[in-house]
Amino acid sequence: IDRFSFDAGGYNSEKVTVYVPLPGVGKISRDQITCDFTPTSFDLIIHDLEGKNFRLVKDNLDKDIDPTKSKYIVKADKIVLKLGKCKTEYGSFDHWSDLTSKKAKKKMANGKSEAENPSDSIMNLMKNMYDEGDDNMKRMIGETMMKQREGKLGDGMGGMDDLGGMGGMGGMGL
Repeated sequence: IDRFSFDAGGYNSEKVTVYVPLPGVGKISRDQITCDFTPTSFDLIIHDLEGKNFRLVKDNLDKDIDPTKSKYIVKADKIVLKLGKCKTEYGSFDHWSDLTSKKAKKKMANGKSEAENPSDSIMNLMKNMYDEGDDNMKRMIGETMMKQREGKLGDGMGGMDDLGGMGGMGGMGL
């Protein structure tokens, strides 16, 4: 399955929704449709719909889900997946910006997460700023990396003297 829609829901909503258009899916037996939910993934399988099998697998979801509060609903021409959000430590529900996370939720060879290695987390922060930033942010990061490689920035915080004391952060072009 290569087409689906994602609805993150409103502020503090309990579920996110995935709409999977499949013409005629409502006519087949429910025994031919399965969906396995885990805290970080779902696996939707449809057997023998007009002679074809279909599958939609998404792992590395943006946030964890509660498999016990997740379900699928079969309509005439689509399947609707309701993914139950997990509550945060403050009792509210996380806001999802995407169905899957751009960051890999994996452990390094030594068993520690990437966040436990300071240099990796700084590099990941810079990569995320570049990936999620606008064109101006990408240009600024690219220029800074190029100047650093060419030795034009010097060492330490020498390149930050144009921030004007950070007063209103006026030197940052914001």
